[in-house]
Amino acid sequence: MLDPITRLLTLQSMSGGVSAYAKPIVLMYHGTTFGKPSCKYSISAEMFNEHLKFLKTNGWNTILFRDLLKGFPFSPKTIVLTFDDGYANNYIGAFKPILKYRMKATWFITTDCVGREAHWQEQNQGENSLLDHSQLKKMAENGMEIASHTCSHPDLTSLSYEKQTEEMRASKHYLEMLIRDEVVSFAYPFGKFDEKSIEAVRNSGYKIACTTNSGSLSPETDSMLVPRITIFRNDSVSDLARKLIFSDNEVPLRKISAYYMNRIRQRLHFGS
Repeated sequence: MLDPITRLLTLQSMSGGVSAYAKPIVLMYHGTTFGKPSCKYSISAEMFNEHLKFLKTNGWNTILFRDLLKGFPFSPKTIVLTFDDGYANNYIGAFKPILKYRMKATWFITTDCVGREAHWQEQNQGENSLLDHSQLKKMAENGMEIASHTCSHPDLTSLSYEKQTEEMRASKHYLEMLIRDEVVSFAYPFGKFDEKSIEAVRNSGYKIACTTNSGSLSPETDSMLVPRITIFRNDSVSDLARKLIFSDNEVPLRKISAYYMNRIRQRLHFGS
């Protein structure tokens, strides 16, 4: 259920009032927990299912992250669902409902920790367990993209070029041996990278990489710097809808107010 303001914004967007949803949008999820999540980047499996219902009902078309390499033009309402780290609760809380709705998604996997714990996270009551080999293979067999998030989830900016390359190449090789398919997509751990990182990603055989910077894609977007919209713990369906409209991580009331004030000014200008 959308709140009244978001419903109005969505209707205007669908009619071209805000945007025509012409540019692909990439969403970033993490855990999908059963019960209220501890981590601010995770969302309950129940709310994630509501997100999927909203996307399906409103005509959004999911593609894999690697499908962005096909280039513009994309169909209106094209969206990419991505999951960082590969939490075990994603198998029931995300993969299964995605299959149910006949949708697709991409998982960025930290290969040293497959079937183990996310050591970079605080201890969050069992929420840190990660997907195992058999689950990843099953997901790949069912049309999901399994992609790289390095071996150990380091802050890449703290590593030399050689160490960054080692993390990227080893992770790529591991996943390709596991799923028996080429791995072309990469996500920077913690969203941190530098010029060495970008060069290392390219030279390690990846063709596309995503950041945690917000925004939508354009024909000018660097394939090594694809933006994503972050989904947070308390994001309702209305929050999701506003994020899709404005292509931003945060859409507070003041931003919506500024949008409407700008529209009023434009009408007054053209009417004078």
